[in-house]
Amino acid sequence: MSDAPAGTGRLLCVGGAPGAGKTTVGARVARVVGAALVDLDSVTTALVEAVAAGFGEDADLDAPRYAALREARYACLDAVVGDCLRAGSDVVAVAPFTREAADARAWRRGARARGAASVTLVWLDVDPAVAAARAAVRGFARDRAKAGRGAGRASASASAPVDRGGLDLVLDAAAGAPDELAARVLARWAPLV
Repeated sequence: MSDAPAGTGRLLCVGGAPGAGKTTVGARVARVVGAALVDLDSVTTALVEAVAAGFGEDADLDAPRYAALREARYACLDAVVGDCLRAGSDVVAVAPFTREAADARAWRRGARARGAASVTLVWLDVDPAVAAARAAVRGFARDRAKAGRGAGRASASASAPVDRGGLDLVLDAAAGAPDELAARVLARWAPLV
């Protein structure tokens, strides 16, 4: 897809560990600017859960058995984001983006290759205890699988390195209500219109 024509849509990527509030903040931003919200979980969860059901278990996406699904999940996200951008829609893409955040420059290049007229990269930091509490409240199957692995093994998402200097905005996800965080993201992204 690297030969995709440049679109007119702008891309905002919201990344962070599970429980950081990516979907909540991303949805608020998308609603305010009328952008398409493309969430990795919305695009791929039904498929992942079907695969896990075949194994008779909840999907723990950090488990070695599911490692190959990571690339496929992000390929699905990229395809939907690219379609929206090439159609001229602004897009808020929500996913952990843990590998991508380790090299913000490469992440930005890859996003532009999907047809984005501009790319803004946002990272939501979250304390692991806050993330675990949020996950317990929402009660998704993927969260139960992570909780079942025990406190001794952290999520790969929670411990991945982040190229903070290459990102456009890094926010403490516990430093404000979702509306406040969304307002800070909008202040960075919306003026680019």
